[in-house]
Amino acid sequence: MTFLYGIPAPLLLLLALVVAVAAAGAGQSFVHRRFRSQDFIAHNEVGGVIIAVSGTLYAVMLGFLTVAVWQHYIEARQLVVMESDADIDVWHTAVGLGAPVRERVRNDMIRYAQIMTTREWPLMRRGAYDETAGAIGMDAIDATGSFLPADMSQSNAQAATLQQLTIMHDARQQRIAINMNGVSWFEWLVLSIGGTCIVCFCWLFGLRNARMHLLMTSTVSTIIVSTLVLLFELQYPFRSDVGIGPDAWMGAVDHIHQMQSGMLMDMRR
Repeated sequence: MTFLYGIPAPLLLLLALVVAVAAAGAGQSFVHRRFRSQDFIAHNEVGGVIIAVSGTLYAVMLGFLTVAVWQHYIEARQLVVMESDADIDVWHTAVGLGAPVRERVRNDMIRYAQIMTTREWPLMRRGAYDETAGAIGMDAIDATGSFLPADMSQSNAQAATLQQLTIMHDARQQRIAINMNGVSWFEWLVLSIGGTCIVCFCWLFGLRNARMHLLMTSTVSTIIVSTLVLLFELQYPFRSDVGIGPDAWMGAVDHIHQMQSGMLMDMRR
């Protein structure tokens, strides 16, 4: 399904709705041509109770997965903010390290943030990631961990920097894992079967106005398909064009550049 993420979300939604509504309308027209309308009208009362029960069950299942996917998306966004904030914090806490180590760690943080915006995020759209970013993070950890502090101030700076580097590393690993796991194929199968049954059940009702019946069936199809497309777009938070962008990392790059070129001379030592 990766190629579908190359389609803009509004266009994908429009295409899915057109296909679903056309299929629902064609199926209903076919069924009603095969049987007399009175056969359907006579069972409207019983059919109403059955579709109310089945529709409720499907709504519960669809709502549960929607909430789960949305929480998945929110967690991914929080991880991105945590990771970018840790990158900035490392740049700041490194001020207490020795000059060679401080320069090395800060350069690593600048390169890391730039790689996020220019290389990793485009790769995330395809379900991949940039291996260079991990190497840069490990270089910063190695430089900080092997540093021998001369006093308590440098020792505190080393501990704070390592703490933020660990947060940044763990957040990236979780972000990559989230981008690899979405709604399973079996869950999609169950959702598809349930949605198809609900739409097909709409065909078994009878109205004297055939156009009004088609409108009602199309409305049901539109609601179901729209929700399924939403699930599809959000299940992998970094692959869709309505997913999470590199805005937090752009902000991190701008912040570090401001610190480097601003009036805070002591932060640029």
